[in-house]
Amino acid sequence: MKKTKSNFKLFFSMMVLTLLFSSNAFSANGKIVLTNKVLKQVIKKDKDGNVTYSYIEPKTALPGDVMMYVISFENIGKDPAKGIVINDPLPNNSKYRMGSAAGKNTKITFSIDDGNNFGHPEDLVVKDINGKEWTAKPESYTHIRWVYNKPLAPGEKSEVSFKTQIKDNE
Repeated sequence: MKKTKSNFKLFFSMMVLTLLFSSNAFSANGKIVLTNKVLKQVIKKDKDGNVTYSYIEPKTALPGDVMMYVISFENIGKDPAKGIVINDPLPNNSKYRMGSAAGKNTKITFSIDDGNNFGHPEDLVVKDINGKEWTAKPESYTHIRWVYNKPLAPGEKSEVSFKTQIKDNE
């Protein structure tokens, strides 16, 4: 059991480091700085059966845990930043939680081929070796892209986010 907990701590640490260093943003002009945060979903039920969800900085992460990733971006330049695009890989050993990607003033698309091509969920098609095709499921997503569709003024900040669930060891 101790080895398993140790492995999960190592896995979680690597997952956080991957996220911190893998998000990237592009802007046609302006200077954009990214800040990444990982939070763990905590579900609480009161005596009346009411459920509340909160998010905390995790000390550990285990299979089945829901994680929220928040990418904040700020224009530190002197001119408005236009054409901002944020690409983020989904952490290994986790699956995207359908409908959880968010970002004010953004167009959100997904990739199932390591970020080479992006599209809306209904347009992502998986093909097996026999040629059979089907619409991709969230566990097939590899990357998320947010295209910020307005200029970001100097000093202005915004953020995007998404949730995943850590996969069980299979």
